[in-house]
Amino acid sequence: ITKGNTYYRKITIPEGFTIKQIAALLNNNNFLSGKVKIHNLLEGSLFPDTYYFSRDDNVNSIIERMELKMQKQIQIQLNKNKNIFKNKDDLIRFASLVEAEAKNKKEKFLISSVFHNRIKRGMRLQSDPTVIYGKNIKLKNKSKKIYKDDLKTDNPWNTYTRHGLPKTAICNPGIDSIIAALNPISSNYIYFVSDGEGGHRFSSTLEEHNK
Repeated sequence: ITKGNTYYRKITIPEGFTIKQIAALLNNNNFLSGKVKIHNLLEGSLFPDTYYFSRDDNVNSIIERMELKMQKQIQIQLNKNKNIFKNKDDLIRFASLVEAEAKNKKEKFLISSVFHNRIKRGMRLQSDPTVIYGKNIKLKNKSKKIYKDDLKTDNPWNTYTRHGLPKTAICNPGIDSIIAALNPISSNYIYFVSDGEGGHRFSSTLEEHNK
């Protein structure tokens, strides 16, 4: 009190969270005021990180900081690396797929390679997380499960039924996924599948993939 120092609290936003998950995390924090205005936000526009704040700061002031940091980090990486995307939006959408598919930092560059290779060959990306995202948009009770019918149900996010990137990002990617999107490892891989141990197995042919 005598020194006038402010006590700062902190909140950590995990990489790969959607806007709705971030909003819930902020809205449920008892030391913040206000409510997140979700309708004003674009998926993929918020940078996952640890943010410090004072008691009763408005949640939307943190949202603004997250938006500015995402813009800043994207620009930093574009200045450092050769831009292989048409625009920043494509980069964020692509990075969100890498984020959703790979939790292992080393694998992000391989998964980035697979998606780049598929795009070059004119193949569909066929990313399960895009199907789950599109499926959950209209569901009140969110589902993490995916069924064969879901793969066939067309919507702007389903990369099994449509070529190219989904309509929007499917989560908010972290810096590792953004870097991986811009720097794919050189490979011939066009398939990957979960190995059941938190990682993936990569293949260059459908025969290898099926095996």
